[in-house]
Amino acid sequence: MNRHPAIPLFRILGVPVRLVVFQRVARRPSTASLLAKELPVSRSAIVQHLTVLRRHGLVEPRTEGRDRIYRATPRGLAPLREWLERYG
Repeated sequence: MNRHPAIPLFRILGVPVRLVVFQRVARRPSTASLLAKELPVSRSAIVQHLTVLRRHGLVEPRTEGRDRIYRATPRGLAPLREWLERYG
């Protein structure tokens, strides 16, 4: 049985804190430090969630001075869009 590429996205975004991190970054680019101030999660945990999101093409960082600013990348959601079109 072949698994659709959207299945890993459900697992990745199925982690509540990670979904909130993704939603915040999708609304406005942000740093891990700023996200940690806004959420009841440590900065190191935020960095781990951003790393997972980055590895799966959902966010990408841009270095600005000493800061790494993350923004959402729409292409990372392409498998989910395709799945929704197929089964939605």
